[in-house]
Amino acid sequence: MPANPDAVVSLDWLRDHLEDPDLSVIHIGGDRAEYEAGHLPGSVWAHGYDDFTAERGGVRALVPLRDELEATLGRLGVDETRRVVFVARKRSMWPSRGYWVLRYYRFPRVYLAEASVAAMQRAGLPVTSDAPTVNPRSCRLAEPDSSVFASADDVLAVAEGNDDGQVLDCRTDEEYRGETPGAHPAPRAGRVPRAYHLNWDRLVDADGRFLSPDQLRSLYAAAGIDGSRPVFPYCGGGIRSAASWFAMYELLGWDQARNYDGSWAEWARREDLPVETG
Repeated sequence: MPANPDAVVSLDWLRDHLEDPDLSVIHIGGDRAEYEAGHLPGSVWAHGYDDFTAERGGVRALVPLRDELEATLGRLGVDETRRVVFVARKRSMWPSRGYWVLRYYRFPRVYLAEASVAAMQRAGLPVTSDAPTVNPRSCRLAEPDSSVFASADDVLAVAEGNDDGQVLDCRTDEEYRGETPGAHPAPRAGRVPRAYHLNWDRLVDADGRFLSPDQLRSLYAAAGIDGSRPVFPYCGGGIRSAASWFAMYELLGWDQARNYDGSWAEWARREDLPVETG
C-alpha cells in the first residue's frame, strides 16, 4: 500500500482553511485545562478517555461502539460530511487515537495536524480561550473496518509462535520489562511474549511532529520491524499504539499494521494469556 502523507495537514493548510464551513477541528487530550490554555478558533474539546474510549467487560479504553461514537461526534458538531482534523496542545498520542477510531469506522475525511497547538501558536496561527457554540448534528458511521484492528486472538497466535506476524510493545522500557504496569492499575505487569519494543514517543519530536519516513523506517528496523509481515502494536490501552499504527500504516504504507485495541488493559486481566518479564 502506498503511504498516505495527505493524512497529515500542514500548519499552512490550517492557516488557510480554519474558516472553511465543512471543517471540524477536534482538540483532544486528557485535561480540559490544556484546551482552555489556548486552542484554534472554532475547535471543540474532546476528552480522550471519555469520548474516544469505552469500558466493556471490565476492560478499559476500548474503541467505543458505533452508536456511542455517533452520539459523541454528533454532540461535537460532527457528521460524516465533515472534514475532521485532530489536534492537541502539546506532543500527544491522543490525536492518533482519535484518528484511528474514526478510521476504524471508515470515516471519509479525517486528518492529523502536523504539530501541536503550541507549535502552531509560535508559528503565528491564531489561538483563543473562547469555546465556540456547537450545533449538534446527526452522525452516521459505517461498519467497522477489521483490517486496522487486532484482537487478543491475533496477538496470542504470534505470542505462541503460530503466526508469522509480529507484536510491537509501544510502552516505556519499565512497562516492557514488567517493572511497572504503567499509569493505570493492572492485575499483572509484563509484556506479550515475543513482543518487540519501540516506545511510541520516539516517533515524534518535541512539537508532536512525526519524524520523516526514512527516520521512522530506521527506528522500526532497529526494533526488528520492517513492515513485511503483519504487525500488531499495543500499549496500555490502545492509545499510544495508535500513534505507532498511524506511523506504520499511513506514513510508511505498511497495510498489515493493525492496532491491538484491548492492549495491556485486556491482556493483563485474562489469566489464560501468557506474560513475559525481564
